[in-house]
Amino acid sequence: MEGLTLSELAATVASHLKRHGIEVVVVGGSAITAHVPDVYTSMDIDFAVTTGLDRRKIAKALRELSFHEQGRVYASRATVYVLDFVADIPHIDQHAITDYVDMRTAAGAFRVYRLEDAIADRVAAFIHWSDSESLDVAERTVAATSERTSWDLVEAALSNIELLNEDAIARMELVQARLRAAMESPG
Repeated sequence: MEGLTLSELAATVASHLKRHGIEVVVVGGSAITAHVPDVYTSMDIDFAVTTGLDRRKIAKALRELSFHEQGRVYASRATVYVLDFVADIPHIDQHAITDYVDMRTAAGAFRVYRLEDAIADRVAAFIHWSDSESLDVAERTVAATSERTSWDLVEAALSNIELLNEDAIARMELVQARLRAAMESPG
């Protein structure tokens, strides 16, 4: 596993878990890294387990790949990345996500959030937890991928984020202005 990229390791782990009856989707910041590794490098791979989150079954399967539990994550000396199993149903905010992209690597394939959902996931972190780095990542992602996505797709993904108070509404207005500008700015 040494020298594998985040996407290659995600494919290796996803394929191995699948052989054990465990289906996963890459979510969170690692979904951004999978889509645009030059924009953001996550050091953990966030997985949602679509077949039900059974931590004992996951731990047993991961031991075969030399991953061991360290608190809530799984680590191996063979890689710099840690694995984090964050949910059983992938969500962005309170909205369940059921449409994914199959990403192929030299090490195999894995499922990951669609690009627009990965962007919305970062925006939700900014809206609800004041995580300004997540907004910066979303903005850089939109700028880097403006030729392969559209404002309509990004806006549709953002519409799933709940805006429960005036502060959240104001943050979303800021987000939309920054992301629109990033999409329109030349490469």
